[in-house]
Amino acid sequence: MGRLALLQSQATGGLVMDEPLAPPPSPSPAAPAPRPPGRPRTFACPNCGGSVTLRAVGQSISATCSQCSSLIDVADENLRIIQKAQAALEPSEIPIGARGRLQDVEWEVVGYMRRSDRTGYYEWIEYLLFNPYRGYRFLVREAGHWTLVKMLTRDVPAAGSAVDITVEGRRYAFFSKGQALTKYVAGEFYWRASTADVTETTDYIASPHRLMVESNDEEIIVSEGIYLEPSQVAEAFKLPLADERYGPGVNQPNPHKRWLRVPLAALGVATLLQFGSLALSPGRQVVSQTFTLTSADKGKTFASEPFRLEGRGNIEFETSAELKDDWLELDVALVNVETNRSYHASQGLENYSSGRVTERTSELLSPVPAGTYKLLIDTNAGLFTKVPETVPMVAREDYLQTWLRNNGQAGSAPASQPAVAPAPANPLPSETFTVTVRHDVPIWSNYLGAVGLLALGAGFGFFRDRRFERSRWEQGGIDEEAPSLSGNLAAGGFVAAAAGTSNSDSGTDDWWSSSDDDDSDSSWSSDDFSSFGSEDT
Repeated sequence: MGRLALLQSQATGGLVMDEPLAPPPSPSPAAPAPRPPGRPRTFACPNCGGSVTLRAVGQSISATCSQCSSLIDVADENLRIIQKAQAALEPSEIPIGARGRLQDVEWEVVGYMRRSDRTGYYEWIEYLLFNPYRGYRFLVREAGHWTLVKMLTRDVPAAGSAVDITVEGRRYAFFSKGQALTKYVAGEFYWRASTADVTETTDYIASPHRLMVESNDEEIIVSEGIYLEPSQVAEAFKLPLADERYGPGVNQPNPHKRWLRVPLAALGVATLLQFGSLALSPGRQVVSQTFTLTSADKGKTFASEPFRLEGRGNIEFETSAELKDDWLELDVALVNVETNRSYHASQGLENYSSGRVTERTSELLSPVPAGTYKLLIDTNAGLFTKVPETVPMVAREDYLQTWLRNNGQAGSAPASQPAVAPAPANPLPSETFTVTVRHDVPIWSNYLGAVGLLALGAGFGFFRDRRFERSRWEQGGIDEEAPSLSGNLAAGGFVAAAAGTSNSDSGTDDWWSSSDDDDSDSSWSSDDFSSFGSEDT
């Protein structure tokens, strides 16, 4: 029999099929339309006599005895046993009968299934959820990850093929193909569930969404799921569910994407601020003066011409000098001539290469107030230890004082007093240096430092992001760079039922709430769901 299209039926809320079907095994057929909530029904198990409680009365077709775990056909008035004592009873994290609120709808757990891929190694759990006003959902737990699943009641072209598909404007990437085997069932179901159920599965992902296709020889079922955090499920059912996620979830949102988005956004903001400061603070040169320093200038203070700073802003000192086998240190004081307040900076230059090289250094001062300023510069240099080959020209008085210090006593004089000392063969050692002052200078160091840190964060995020995605796609047996390849692991195979397939729910809640059925279960309230729109999600 060919593939059956999944179409919405406004009249019945079920599936319209192009051919009649025998009662299908798994995958599950479309869920019955929601009915007024009835009181739970209790009957005796035909196998062991134990008490069996039906919660979705009038909609469940099969149920499991909680005493002997036999599967019972509750649609048969004789309560025919489908399967006897399938296995020992299994405990479940969320007990059957538990109620929890997910996506603003209260759901009750009515069924539990354990399924696996064809190898039997990879297993997952499916909880069947029921609400009399919204129908059925499946809550799927695999490797500690949770997905809330519903059936799509529309045709999905190319569903089941190993290609990417688009549904409702969302593009899903092909993830895997495989088989799903039902290994254990408990509770009640709206189809004749059995541990003999085997279906072909195809999975597609568009994190946090997931598209799941199950098929057998009879029909094809397409379901859509959305990822839930473990904390959401624990809070919904008020249970201490541990966060035991193992590896990336098939449709888990990549938690490392923010390590890419945040640094890039911050880099954009930092760039805007930096270029904004360039426009507002172009960095104006206010003074540039060259000084000559000789070996006789030790202890001398050099002064610049006064200059005016308009407005408050930072100050950059730049010093340059041509040096050869020498060093130069400057103690620069920026002095306000009106208040005598000073701001200091120390700068050093050196060069010991074979040739004469122009060395530069700069220093930035914190913002200073507007005013008239001048520079006072104290120096220290290697040339102060250098002497010429002959005694320099000095005045007669200087010569006499030097001679007296070295050869005689104060007040006496040499036998002959030369008018002047002999001229030196070479001039005094000297160096020239230039001091430049700029006002209101853009600061690049902060920006470049921020860029470096952000690049480091982005690189770390990119590495984590790629590792996460590669690990995710390896679960489907697919190279992340070539997602069109066929997968090996059946990571999907989740059957869900849409709660009400009509395009409009108008009047539905009013119809239920006005029901005259004396057996209605008052513990369900249609008011809880009145906020939902016409399309159940």
